[in-house]
Amino acid sequence: MTKDLNEFEINEIKSHAKEKLGLCRKGNDIIGTQIFSILGLYARVIYYPLGKDAPWGFTRISGSKNDASLKKPFVALNSSIPLDCQVFAAAHELYHIWYEQNPDMLPSDLLSEQGKKISEKKANRFAAEFLVDEILLKQEIDLYKIKKFTIKSILQLSDLFTVPYRTMVKRLGETGIIENAVLNKFLAESEDSIEKYKKIYSLASQQSDNRIVMDNLVELAVNAYKAGYITFEKLEYLLRISNLKPDDLGIEKKSACVFPSDDELDSIMEE
Repeated sequence: MTKDLNEFEINEIKSHAKEKLGLCRKGNDIIGTQIFSILGLYARVIYYPLGKDAPWGFTRISGSKNDASLKKPFVALNSSIPLDCQVFAAAHELYHIWYEQNPDMLPSDLLSEQGKKISEKKANRFAAEFLVDEILLKQEIDLYKIKKFTIKSILQLSDLFTVPYRTMVKRLGETGIIENAVLNKFLAESEDSIEKYKKIYSLASQQSDNRIVMDNLVELAVNAYKAGYITFEKLEYLLRISNLKPDDLGIEKKSACVFPSDDELDSIMEE
């Protein structure tokens, strides 16, 4: 049986979240999808569609042998899962990068803390604190004049902060905004019913984008081709990894260089 976080651990995580929000200058700003840019500052990030039932992602705390930034970790995020889940996974991984420096694998049931290690519970709580700051949450509740919490109002807040429905429910409980009995009632909703409610209330479904991004591979490949370091065929090969073609980027094959003949060189020299 795994234990829950104690008061000291929770306060420590709150302090960590406040510290990092200040470091990123996001103390008065909803993070949302900005988390991907923040993660990119501290890791080399790969987005790949692993499948909706596959792990949400993983972190490898090491670099390649010849990497100048050897200690910069690699993070892979599963782009087959909904966008709000990708956001949560990215914040979760930041905790491991900032405070544990250990390899990590995110299971597909990440939001369920049953049977999870204490380190995973800490990372989940950090992600919730970092993405849904208590002060900002209460400000938005006041702004939208939410007096009584319903599935609709919770989904609206989830959409606003770009976090999963269950994360928002737990956050409302963690901040004392709703009582445990109410929290448990909302958590009892199935994933299918949540998706149906999103359609009823015309809310964004946060569907997966299945994007393929290999850190800055595309940028490096394009720059290398423009500088003449790689052939057009090599560029095509590298772009295919990200499901792209040179045409998608407005790049055309350069005309082959034709070197002057010996007679032409002699003529040039005589001039």
